[in-house]
Amino acid sequence: MAMEITNNYSSYAAQGMASSTKKKETGKTQETAEGSKSRSTAEYADELAKLVPSVDFMVGNGCSSAKSGKTLTINPKLLEKMQNDPEQAKETKELIRGVESAMNLIDSINKASGWTVVYKHSYIDENGKYHSVGHYRNDFMLNMSDKLREERKKNSEKLLERAKEKAAENKEKLEERKAEKAEDGSAYNKAEQLINEKMSESKDGTIYLNDTDIRTIIEAAQEEDAGKTTAKDQPQVGANLDLKI
Repeated sequence: MAMEITNNYSSYAAQGMASSTKKKETGKTQETAEGSKSRSTAEYADELAKLVPSVDFMVGNGCSSAKSGKTLTINPKLLEKMQNDPEQAKETKELIRGVESAMNLIDSINKASGWTVVYKHSYIDENGKYHSVGHYRNDFMLNMSDKLREERKKNSEKLLERAKEKAAENKEKLEERKAEKAEDGSAYNKAEQLINEKMSESKDGTIYLNDTDIRTIIEAAQEEDAGKTTAKDQPQVGANLDLKI
């Protein structure tokens, strides 16, 4: 009897150990698969980051709240869609590349107007739509304000009269420029007008861009890049002349 009990116990123990080993192996397999998927997603995000070298690329559920720097955040659900849907991947990658060109164009236009970037944060949501918030500082206007305050102390009435005259001149020039841009339907001028209007409407230097805005600016950036490429590819005068003496 004692021998039978020992044998049965040994059999049950062996079965228990086999079951435990199997569970551990299954758990390890699941952990390995999850780890592999996590690494794959991280590697995929790293590849997308290379498309926007001028900003910090992030994965999250909204724009960064940092008060400095430049970022582009992509929704994790969209990232998952891209990995499983080639068409979604193609469309979003094109948008990301376009954002890089558009951001450079915006910087160029703002710099020409005296604006400096404090922070600029972009976000592509779960549906592939673009959102952005940026804060800019006009150093030129701040410096001019200091000078104007000093001049007001010396001769406020004279300065006020000059300011009115200057404002009238600027308004007239602005109206003329708007009329010219209305006649010129190029994508670049549309983008420049869009950005300047956003800046003029902003009270504290903060502007917002939506999906429609960024696509207008992307079109302008592509138009400008195409123009540069065409000019570069055009043969220079005398470059192909075969002179013989």
